[in-house]
Amino acid sequence: MRANIGLFGGLGVFVLLVAFIYGFWSGFEDMAGFPLLLLTAGMAFMLWFYLRMVAKNSEVLDSDNPDGEIEQMAGNYGEFAPWSWWPLGLGFSAAFAFFGLAIDWWVFFLALIPGLFFITGWVLEFNRKRYAH
Repeated sequence: MRANIGLFGGLGVFVLLVAFIYGFWSGFEDMAGFPLLLLTAGMAFMLWFYLRMVAKNSEVLDSDNPDGEIEQMAGNYGEFAPWSWWPLGLGFSAAFAFFGLAIDWWVFFLALIPGLFFITGWVLEFNRKRYAH
């Protein structure tokens, strides 16, 4: 995790530096480049901050051991629902929503209805039936 903390911290500093160089170069008149570079730096700093906070309360990971081997990191990395159809429906809803952005706003808002249904079903999938805790 230490490598990831350093990576995102360095990335945030680099992108912030590039943002201001780009801003001075373009005279701060570009309404897309400079703000988007600032948002990218902000996202890198958010990930850096999150990983720093998580590292304080977690044990040392196998990836932090410089003498460690790859097979030491084997194992489960989370709980995943087998045969889940919720992501497929959410993907179709997202495709319909992006299609709606190209066509008209009412199509986009119409696609939000099944999108909310599928994301709620995916989040609550482990709360009932066969995979309940």
